Amino acid sequence: MIRQLGDKQRQRLAIALLIAALGIILSVTAMPIWVANATYRDNIDELNDRLQTYNRVATRDADLLPQFEQLKHSQLTDGHYLRSETVAVAGAELQRMVKEIAAANRAQLLSTQILPASREQGFVQVTLKVRLRGTLEGVLRSFYDMETKDVYLFLDNISMRNSTAVRRPRQIAIQQMDADFDLVAYMPDIT
Repeated sequence: MIRQLGDKQRQRLAIALLIAALGIILSVTAMPIWVANATYRDNIDELNDRLQTYNRVATRDADLLPQFEQLKHSQLTDGHYLRSETVAVAGAELQRMVKEIAAANRAQLLSTQILPASREQGFVQVTLKVRLRGTLEGVLRSFYDMETKDVYLFLDNISMRNSTAVRRPRQIAIQQMDADFDLVAYMPDIT
C-alpha cells in the first residue's frame, strides 16, 4: 500500500507518523510532569495560605497572651474551686464539706469514697462516692446546700430509696431515706 503512494505522499505520511510519535512520547513523558507540576503548585499555594493564617493567629495570640495569663491566674485564685494542692487533700476537703452539710441538715453520713481523679481542660476532677441517710427533707436540703456552696459541687448518679423500716398501721413515722450519689468538684491543674 505504501508503494502505491507517490514521493510527496510518502513524505507527508512520514511527517505525520513522526508528529504522532512525538505526540505520544510527549504525552507519556511531559504530560505527567505538567500535571504533577500543577498539583505541586496548588499545594504550595494552599500551604502559603495556611502559613499566612498561622502568622495572623500567632500575631493575634501574642496580643492576647497577657490577657490569657491574667485570666488563668484569676482562675487559679478563684474561690469556686477546691484550693488543695493534691487530689488526696482535695478529696479530704470534699469529705469535710459533705460531713458539715449533712450534720447541718440532720442527715447521717454513712460512707464516702474518693474515686480516681481525671484531668480535663486544665482542671482535675475530684469525685466522691457518698452514701447519706436522713429524712427526705434533710437529704434534699443537703443536696441544695451542696449545689449552692461557694465551691462548685455537682451531684451525679443520684439513687434514693427507703431505708428498711417496720411499717405499723395507724402510726405515722418519718421514714429515713438512703441516698447514693457522686459528688464532683474541680481543682485547677497546676502541673
